[in-house]
Amino acid sequence: MKLYTIYADSNKLKEEQLKGARLSVYFRWFFILLITSLLSIQALLGHQAESSKSIVFIAIYIVSNIGLWYAVKRKYNPRFLGFFSAVIDVGIVCMHLYVQTVNFDYTSSTAAATTFLIPILFLLYTFRLDKGLMYFLIFISVFGFNLVYLTNYFETPELYNLHLSLSPTSHFFKSAYIFFIGLLCVYFQYSISRFINTQISEATEKAKLDARIRIEQEKNMLTQQHLSQEKILIRNLEKEVREKEQIASKLNESQETLQSIMSNLVGAASRCKFDKNLTVKYYSDKIEEITGYPASDFTDNRVRSFASIIHPDDIFRCNKKIEEAVTTNKPYEFEYRIFHKNGKVVWLKENGKVIFDKNGEIEWLDGISIDITEQKEAEAAYQEVETRFKELTDLLPQPVYELDNEGNIVFCNKATTDLFGELKTNDSGKKSALQVFVPEDIERVIENLTLRLNGTKLIQQNQYRAYNRNGEIVDVVIYGAPIYRNNEIVGTRGIIIDVTHMKSVEKELKKAKTELELLNKHLEQTVEERTRELTEVNTQLLKLQKENLQSQFEVLKQQVNPHFLFNSLNVLTSLIKVDPDLAETFTERLSKVYRYVLENKDKDLVTLSTEMDFLRAYVFLIDIRFKGKVFVNIKFNENEIEGFVVPLALQLLIENAIKHNTFSKKNPLNINMFVDNNNFLNIVNNLQNRETHMVSTGVGLVNISKRYSLLSESEPVFELTKDEFIAKIPLIKKENKTN
Repeated sequence: MKLYTIYADSNKLKEEQLKGARLSVYFRWFFILLITSLLSIQALLGHQAESSKSIVFIAIYIVSNIGLWYAVKRKYNPRFLGFFSAVIDVGIVCMHLYVQTVNFDYTSSTAAATTFLIPILFLLYTFRLDKGLMYFLIFISVFGFNLVYLTNYFETPELYNLHLSLSPTSHFFKSAYIFFIGLLCVYFQYSISRFINTQISEATEKAKLDARIRIEQEKNMLTQQHLSQEKILIRNLEKEVREKEQIASKLNESQETLQSIMSNLVGAASRCKFDKNLTVKYYSDKIEEITGYPASDFTDNRVRSFASIIHPDDIFRCNKKIEEAVTTNKPYEFEYRIFHKNGKVVWLKENGKVIFDKNGEIEWLDGISIDITEQKEAEAAYQEVETRFKELTDLLPQPVYELDNEGNIVFCNKATTDLFGELKTNDSGKKSALQVFVPEDIERVIENLTLRLNGTKLIQQNQYRAYNRNGEIVDVVIYGAPIYRNNEIVGTRGIIIDVTHMKSVEKELKKAKTELELLNKHLEQTVEERTRELTEVNTQLLKLQKENLQSQFEVLKQQVNPHFLFNSLNVLTSLIKVDPDLAETFTERLSKVYRYVLENKDKDLVTLSTEMDFLRAYVFLIDIRFKGKVFVNIKFNENEIEGFVVPLALQLLIENAIKHNTFSKKNPLNINMFVDNNNFLNIVNNLQNRETHMVSTGVGLVNISKRYSLLSESEPVFELTKDEFIAKIPLIKKENKTN
């Protein structure tokens, strides 16, 4: 027994020493990651020389730590590896300090090591529980620290004597400080070792005492029952004693292993009776972390029953689930709430099995209780954001959809139902999107959908004919893109625009053109009749041109808005998973943007302050979308400037700058807005032209110019210089507005 105790003590100490070695290896990985990140930032800031010097030491450090990591992973931890790692750690620190002082900063050799690096090394090596290694580390750390200082000092003593904090006297006290920290860590190491040895000794003595008590009890019982066979029993008893000692030793190891496993489970393991109060016979220590009460409070209902902390609304459901498991003899799984000691409600997930005895009677309920409160809170937050997302899309005038890879509808907003009506469900319980299109266009719809799901750019027209809710054929344009999950395409989403009205306008224009051509063929008519008819036709043509211009503006808004909404919904989808609070703010601003579009779409002019209020919400969405790559700088107070602008003109100009320029965090796109002395609102952006992009149609700028020509004598000015694109929008006064 004594030899076993010594062996167990030795193994326990080696395990603790291995944990200390593993801790130092993991810390080095963290330290390497931190230093590499700092060097990368330093290099980006222009300090390439300092960074390149340190990269060499980091590389050496990585190689050495890989070897040490492999050793501790194989549970190989001889003393010489500790001394080797100490030499590497101190050597890397001293060489780094020496190179920094020689090449860049002479104060480096006396600052960082005393306040951070070397003391942390002492603390890490404390957990190795090797006193000799600790003394060795203190010696080489003080020696290396002084060697670096003295080497630099004797090269330029006047430089180090110039400052009191760098003088030999100050350095002596810093060396004494390092030495003192080392001795303090030695004492701390001694205290840890003494504590571990005390715990091991107490546990061993207790096991020995328990085994002896059980042995004595068995001796007395056997002596009373079989006194006539005393000699034979004594021999058998001695043999049994030896076996019991071996069993006790193995039992002790098994109990320690079981306790270690239980403490590392994600939930609390339990065994209880199938009664009204669920009387607990065993609970692992994890239950205290979950409920706030120690396991001993629940055992045999000493202080309280576990049923007493279950939420009253969930007790019936818990009992029903367990009764079902008893009836079917299957494992049970259910979720319920309990009251924590601090009064908070905690959600638990219970997984367990009913244990029957040989007679088929219920003996125990064995299970594990897992705290899923954070999961429940996350689900509630996600549900709230999803609801807000649905409410937002229902406010949009255009249909918004989401399809799976088979073309079935996964999601659609209210506008989709308003346009197409309620769709039919197929045999598999799903709604196919193909049922809304006319049969002649379905093949082209499938081809384009397949291209989107393959991530291929569309080469065919995205305009189709579909049936509306009244069975009438309407013309629609679809803007869509694939949906990626874990770098895989799982479907497609997009926006549908009803362009039937635009098509009818085009037909009217063609009809007017045909009528004009017919009029030209009848030159033999009288001049008076010709003049009168021509005047009527011209009047109608001007009216149609104005309506066409307004229609172009409406179409342009519908083309801009779907792209912008589509990009915004993609950003919102990412934010919902990463930052629900920011996703909520993003949703509110997006709703404000589209509320402005709906409220002002029929207005010719709006005040500058109204337009800027909308623009600030729009700029917030751009900031979230491009994350520091686009900056919109408003250099005036709209409340101090009187004037009117056409709605959405500023948004179109900003979107135009983003479309035709490339940008990054290093080279951002800067858009400046200010009012000049001629009462023109200037929108100026730096030129960073894209190398490859679609040919600009100029529809947006032409539309803005034509809208201003209908409203005012002042027209916008667009200038392209070598470095900038300048757009000047006149601020119209109410009395100068043309009828």
